[in-house]
Amino acid sequence: MFKSLAHLSLLLLAAVLLASCASTRFTSAWRDREYTGPTLKKIVVIGISEETAARRVFEDSFAKALNQAGVDAVPGYTLIPVNPGRPVEDLREAVERIHADGVLVARALRAERRLDYTPGHVRVMPGIGYHSGFWGYYGSAIIDEPRLYSYSVITIETNLWPTSKDGKVLWSAISETTDPDNVQKAASELAKLVIKALAEQKLIETPPAK
Repeated sequence: MFKSLAHLSLLLLAAVLLASCASTRFTSAWRDREYTGPTLKKIVVIGISEETAARRVFEDSFAKALNQAGVDAVPGYTLIPVNPGRPVEDLREAVERIHADGVLVARALRAERRLDYTPGHVRVMPGIGYHSGFWGYYGSAIIDEPRLYSYSVITIETNLWPTSKDGKVLWSAISETTDPDNVQKAASELAKLVIKALAEQKLIETPPAK
């Protein structure tokens, strides 16, 4: 019985570690306090990547999340399909043509592997302590072995710009996504954080929650 409990404890610990690692969070964020203009109504989403497929999946997922939140959004690749060396003027003309008033740009700054160490320790089942004698104590002890866990972290910079020619960046954030399963999931998680932040900063307007 006690061996089964010990095994279950290790499984639960592993599950908690894995669940806690699959997440996205901001490490820093900034807003232009001088901007007092209207909220942005139509946003072009651009993911900067050398991998065309990954870029398209990212832009589709992010734009979908914005549209679901009530903000008109367009994936950048639908305006300028070819990524490498695309002229700035072509993108500007495309943005003006669809009357977008904002451009959201996301780019990966770095990808790295990190290590997390959990020291081992011995726990005794409740109700069975030292007073139970050595055999009771020994039989009720659960040994959590030390663990060394390796995980990946993607650091992403996200900037929101107005489409005006001389417009300064309105909002910028650095985020970390831990152990992303795929580009689509990572984009969706990041989009949720970004949409919430932009709504709080009154840069976009989302319908009230029902």
